[in-house]
Formats: sequence, structure tokens, C-alpha cells
Amino acid sequence: MSLAMTPGDLVLPEGFLSMVERVAERDMEKDIASSRRAMRRRDVARKIFLQVHRTIGLFAGAVFVLVGLSGAILAFRENIDEWLNAPIMRVDAPAQASYRSLDEILAAAIAAMPPDGKLERLTMPRHPGSAAAIIYMVETDDLDTDVFEMFVDPYTAKVKGLRLYLHNERIFSQPLVPIIMAFHWTLLLGANNAYILGSVAILLFISILIGIYLWRPLNGNWRLGLKIKWRASAERLVYDIHRSVGIYCAALLLVTLFTGVAMIFKPATRSVTTLFSPVRQDPDFGKSTLIAGHAPIGVGEAVASADKIFPDGKLHWILLPSAPTGVYVVGKQSSDEPNRTKTYRNVGVDQYSGQVLYVQDRDAFTTGEKFLEWLFPLHTGEAFGAVGRSVVLMVGLAPLTLYVTGFLRWRHKRRARKRPTNLHVI
Repeated sequence: MSLAMTPGDLVLPEGFLSMVERVAERDMEKDIASSRRAMRRRDVARKIFLQVHRTIGLFAGAVFVLVGLSGAILAFRENIDEWLNAPIMRVDAPAQASYRSLDEILAAAIAAMPPDGKLERLTMPRHPGSAAAIIYMVETDDLDTDVFEMFVDPYTAKVKGLRLYLHNERIFSQPLVPIIMAFHWTLLLGANNAYILGSVAILLFISILIGIYLWRPLNGNWRLGLKIKWRASAERLVYDIHRSVGIYCAALLLVTLFTGVAMIFKPATRSVTTLFSPVRQDPDFGKSTLIAGHAPIGVGEAVASADKIFPDGKLHWILLPSAPTGVYVVGKQSSDEPNRTKTYRNVGVDQYSGQVLYVQDRDAFTTGEKFLEWLFPLHTGEAFGAVGRSVVLMVGLAPLTLYVTGFLRWRHKRRARKRPTNLHVI
């Protein structure tokens, strides 16, 4: 006898199928309701983020435009400064000639400066066609200090010219490029008020992160967020430009804002960095020991002492002693340093004996110190040469594009809300 059962032999209880259908319907309704709630939450979140993004952009964005444009100019600040002051900052480089000795160059500057001038530093020429720069200070009758910058032809040891770099704390007594620099990081409000710009930059950093969230296409097709429909309506074109420029420049803008904020709030940045890696205090290059009847050594001899520590690299600057206990600080810039404006390979030299008192060597930096070293060259783009500076130039123009398109987009939306939605035909 066979016990096999066919599908036709299976008999379900009465009403079982209808019960299964009702359960399935309820589950489907729950899924739909849950999906709708998620969509409503997403829509509410987008509206809130959009309002925050728009508010920050309309107000803080105006400052961002000016700071960005000034940063674009400052990407090539040395070239611009030399171009504006070519008669005193540029020299004719002979075909086959070498620099005169450092002592001759400095002696020419000392002979041209007033007796009460105090030498501060000698910066070597940036390239064969530029002059050496000597900074000195003069105390005024009202107990203020005037800072002067003198330029000397390194091939002839003759003074090319002189300019007032700063009169007291009056920003507009400076040359144009330093004025733009002061605006870029303090809005001309003074160094003590740089935190104002730093706070604005933090808001803009948040706004860009929100912009990345809002950029994400709802249908998941991210390629649409990277395209600009040039033949679309004016409203759509403005929207596409704002969205595309924003996403293409987002990473670079975030790096620029982050490094700028980190430098403005430098003490806080150092404190946070020490939580992850040791960071030593700024170097103390020591004090010279006065030797009775012994005249100070020359700048050339001080550099010779530093060359024994760093035989390689380019002589970048010499910080000059301005007091009996002051020291020479000789900076030898290596080719792999990211920072081209200054150097972190410095040697403190006793101005009487020529003895090396302290050595700052970036090769011995901790991870935290290297992080701090990279902030400025990343911000300016100089860490990557002309290419990096060119990128910073383009990034500096991005806030203007974003602000104009964002403002036009905001105005289009306001006009759309004011249009009548219902038209009655009489």
C-alpha cells in the first residue's frame, strides 16, 4: 500500500489562505509606512540642513569670498611683491658671477641704515635675479618701533633701495602684499582679533560638509551631481554650476579651511596635537657669553659654524643678534622641506666664540611636529611648488563662484514661492 501524498491531496483549513493574505498585507502596509516615515525624516533633515547651509553661505560666505580672493593673490605673493617693487627688489644677474661675501652685503646695509637701527635678519635672495633683504628696526620718539626693509644687490654689495615695512601697528603703513596678508588672516582687525575670522572659517567648514550631504542625489545616481547641463534653463544652470563646483572643490576647500583654523587657533592646535604625539616648545637658541676684549665674529663665520652641522641645503636666512647676549640663528633650508617661506633647520651660534648653542633639525621632528610644520605650506600650496600655488589660486576663486550661484539660486527660490499657484479664469 502506497503512502505517497500528492499536492492535490493536501487540504488546508478553511480561511487559512485569507489569513495569510491579511498578514502579508499588514506587513506590506508596515513596510510602506516605515518607508514613508524614513522619507519624511529625510526630507525634514534636508530642509534643516539646507536652511543652515543657505544662512551660513549668505552671511559668512561674503567674508569667504574676500578671504578666498586675497588667498588667491597671496599664492604668488613673492612674485607679485617683486613685480610691484622691481626697482629695489630685483637685480641683474651676471652670466658668470657669484655673490659677494655675507659680511660685505651686511656691511653695505649697516652703512646705509641710521646709527640707532637694530638689525633683525638677513634673508638670502629667492632666485638669481632677486636682492638680499635686511630687516632692521628703529625706535621712534613716541616709544614706538618702525620696521624697515633694505635690499642689497648680492653681486655688487650695493644697496638697491629701502622701504618702510611697518610703522608702529598701523596696518596701512605696510606695503601692499603684507596688507593683503594681514587682511587674509585677521580681516585687518589686528592679530588679537584673528579668532573672529577663525570662527567664521569653522562655520564655513560645517557648511561645506552640509553641502556635500545635500549634493548627494536622491536617486543614487551620483554621476548626475557631477554634470552641468549647459543648455538647460538659467535656474537649472545656476544650480548645476553651484553643485558641481562645490563638490569638485570640497576637499581642497576643507583642507584650506582646516589648516587656516589650525593656524589661527595655534595654541589649541598644539594642545590637541600633544594628545596624539609629543610636541616640544618653540626652540630656545641660547645666549651668547660676552668675552672681554673679544669682538663679535662676522656673519660669515657664524654661517661657517652652521655649515658644520648642516653641510647640505640652501642658506635661507640669518637672524642677527641685536643685544650683547643675542645669538646668530642660521637657517639652512633643505630641498625636501615643504615650507619654502621659512626653514626648520636652524643653528644657534654664539656671536663671540662661534660655538654652536642649539640645533633645530626637522629630521628629528615627531609626528605631531611634522603635522604642525605642514599646516602653512599646505594652506599656501607652496609645499607642491608652482603646481600647488596654482591650485590654491583656483581654489581661492571658488568661493566667489559658489557665493554668486548660491545667491542666484536663493533668489530664484524666493521668486518661485511668491508666484501664484492657482489661476482662476473669470
